[in-house]
Amino acid sequence: GDSAQTGWHNKMRVAWAIAMAQLLFSVSSGSDITEYRVGIWYPTSKDGVMSMYGPLFESYLNQKVGSVMGINFKAVVVDLDEASLAETLIDAQKLDFFFSMAGRIACVERAFDWIVVATARNRVLGREIGAQSTVIYTLKTNTEIHTVEDFKNKRIGVALVHSPSFFMSKEVLENHGVDLYQDSQQIVFYGNSYADQLFDVVKEKLDVGITSGTFLFQKYPDQVPYLRFHNLLNLTWESEAYPFPTSAPLAPAFTLVCSPSIPFTVKRAVERALMTLDANSPEAQAAGMSNFTTAGR
Repeated sequence: GDSAQTGWHNKMRVAWAIAMAQLLFSVSSGSDITEYRVGIWYPTSKDGVMSMYGPLFESYLNQKVGSVMGINFKAVVVDLDEASLAETLIDAQKLDFFFSMAGRIACVERAFDWIVVATARNRVLGREIGAQSTVIYTLKTNTEIHTVEDFKNKRIGVALVHSPSFFMSKEVLENHGVDLYQDSQQIVFYGNSYADQLFDVVKEKLDVGITSGTFLFQKYPDQVPYLRFHNLLNLTWESEAYPFPTSAPLAPAFTLVCSPSIPFTVKRAVERALMTLDANSPEAQAAGMSNFTTAGR
């Protein structure tokens, strides 16, 4: 009698503990949220952004995380116009994760207390790199420009105002007598159109280009032999010499951050999935990445 009753009570305690554990896991894994929206950006068209990052942040995450936790990930292209600004979507609670360059990530971190999940390691010309570079370039055939001192009164194309390339190059140019704000008559802002800037330099519609070196070497390596790079620096990143030309200090590669309201189990699962990304997988190849790391920021 007593032993049977004790056994029954023990079984009930075990059953109750299991039920509570399942309940806690259900709450912590965000079972009340069925879809997580991942904001993605790259300096190209909306279709171009989706073709690069859609496979990674939709297909891959749904396979590695969503199928296990019963949730779904949807990639959303952001920052291509005013209506798609990450801040606007965050305010409207229409964004849960955000993947972009260091400057944009810093803005979101400060404004919304978002949390770093992982930082990408790019694959550029067969090399694995955890940093973004900035290059200041002209055509080699431009006989009027040989050094940065020759930039005065020349047409200079710049990238997005909040990009590392803009901020990193601003001080370099100021040290040589060019102010990106005061000398605005000679500055051409290209926004997301990094490729248009390059083509305008090649077509001699623009004298000087300032852009992401990672973008240039990854997307248009065939144009590199025709370009002269200025203010070249010998820099290291993660204790290794940076292998490509850079005209300004390095910045971390693209980083994924998430809302502080994201359950820890979801954040952790996404982090682990990205850090175990196979560099030879179709998703990594499309994104131009090898994998992710929590270092570098």
